[in-house]
Amino acid sequence: MLAGGAAVLGSRFVADPPAEPKAPAQAGFVPFVDKEEKLSISIPATWRRIASSDPEVALVAGTAEASLLMRTTSVGTPVGPESIGSIKKLTDKLVARGKRVKQLRPPRRVDDLGGLPGWLYIYSFQDAATGGRGAHAHYFLFRGETMITLVFQTLPSERFATYAPLFDRLASTFKAKLSEEESAKSGA
Repeated sequence: MLAGGAAVLGSRFVADPPAEPKAPAQAGFVPFVDKEEKLSISIPATWRRIASSDPEVALVAGTAEASLLMRTTSVGTPVGPESIGSIKKLTDKLVARGKRVKQLRPPRRVDDLGGLPGWLYIYSFQDAATGGRGAHAHYFLFRGETMITLVFQTLPSERFATYAPLFDRLASTFKAKLSEEESAKSGA
């Protein structure tokens, strides 16, 4: 259990997510760019990238204790700032699918992370591989009909408070470049 970690964290996971991304060229970090989806985020240079056979997964990187997964999925309907409230039903269901999920704080609306609106959930869960408790800071971001998820994870969950400042820093480097067509569809 996180022993109240989410309630006492001094990081942005407790406050609002950063409104403006910082430049990714920071010492000890390397940029990851998904040219097809026009997404970028920086990760620690020490993190190992892991290949995924899932075509929706653009990035999996991390260590034995902490990791990041970035995925893009079509939701079949355009989602923009004006409809972000109604898409929460979907994001609630996606989080609830996890095994023994316990939300550590209420979901928080994200008005702009890397240029996109969305929702941030912080919760613990039972890890299927180890049976132990893990913790997620899970962003659901929307660009037109595309849902972009950033999942920052710690195993065990007790390590979440230690990694939260790093996760905030990584999230602040996320950028989504929209084409003119995508901008028109998303209402941005």
